Amino acid sequence: MLKVGLPQEDLHRYVQIVSRGVSGRSTQPVQNNIKLEATDNTLRLVASDLEYIHLEAEVPAQVEGEGAITVPARLLVEVTGSLSHSEVGLEAGEHHTLTVACDRSRYEIRGLPAEDFETLPPVDGAVRASLPQKLLHQVLSQTSFAVSRDETRPILTGVQFTIAPNTLEVVATDLYRLARRTISPELVPDAPPIEVEQEQQAIVSARCLHEVQRLLDEESEETVELALSENLVQFTVGPVRIVSRLIEGRFPSYDRAVPEEYEKLVLSRVEDLSLALRRALIVAREDANRVVFRAAGEVMTLTAESPDVGKVQEEIGVELEGDEIEIAFNARYVLDVLEALDTERVRFELTGAYNAGTLRPEGDDSYLYVLMPMQILPGAG
Repeated sequence: MLKVGLPQEDLHRYVQIVSRGVSGRSTQPVQNNIKLEATDNTLRLVASDLEYIHLEAEVPAQVEGEGAITVPARLLVEVTGSLSHSEVGLEAGEHHTLTVACDRSRYEIRGLPAEDFETLPPVDGAVRASLPQKLLHQVLSQTSFAVSRDETRPILTGVQFTIAPNTLEVVATDLYRLARRTISPELVPDAPPIEVEQEQQAIVSARCLHEVQRLLDEESEETVELALSENLVQFTVGPVRIVSRLIEGRFPSYDRAVPEEYEKLVLSRVEDLSLALRRALIVAREDANRVVFRAAGEVMTLTAESPDVGKVQEEIGVELEGDEIEIAFNARYVLDVLEALDTERVRFELTGAYNAGTLRPEGDDSYLYVLMPMQILPGAG
């Protein structure tokens, strides 16, 4: 029977992480539980919704008895979080009861048989690549926000990963905007080589990627292993593994949506534009977040108007190449990308008021963001 001991800090930390694999909507009560399995001086914690998120962690522990049990995830999080910072003893008893003991605290938690607990299959025959946590965090920050929230089109709620020899391309789109980040020796010279022999493409759910991003240290050079099989994706971050079923279907053919050329170029400081857009949104949010951008000379004017609120006008200094231009964008969509950039200036590559615009960080061709314009209403601008 399971009998282990480990520090409260370790137990609570990984119980919290793994518990995010429980959806709470399962018709099988055991899937609302966390499975605890003790083997070889390791406590393995597992939670799975059997679809988009499967989380497991292997935690070093003093194992006196091997075995497994499942207990309610929410209750285990509360109990482990309430204990003092000391050694915790876990012991499975009769009738699938888990005893949790720490100092003078003792809980007996009713559980369910581990044999009834289901998990996703192993990720076999996968194409594997490794990236620094810092780099993968940046890639996800710059792409996953552009997925659709419309569950009736599952393909658009995921992010497409393409792994090829020395190249990783990550793309997200909701058909109104598109974010693409490419890692290759030509575009990111200091990136580690991606040593795969064949190309593999997959659509990964945004929910899975959100959990991955929560685990990543945006300053760390420690690596994350990405594994793609025919039906599953797995991310390994230290002692934690996240597994998810891939979204089936064909991702939109997005190459045609990327403008091949532009007629006007606007260079703006990211901070100036972000602050101006936040102020403009106070009015623009009453008009579908519509803001009109007008660039002429060395000034870009941002205006928003709502019959119920009023009007706002902001001016920022820019560099303009080409003729003046007026175009409307969803300000929230522009802010999303500005928040993901780590350069001082952003490039707007534009053609006309009815053509998609491209935004890029200055001096970095590994990232692009394509945004469809909004209609400029009569009297606006």
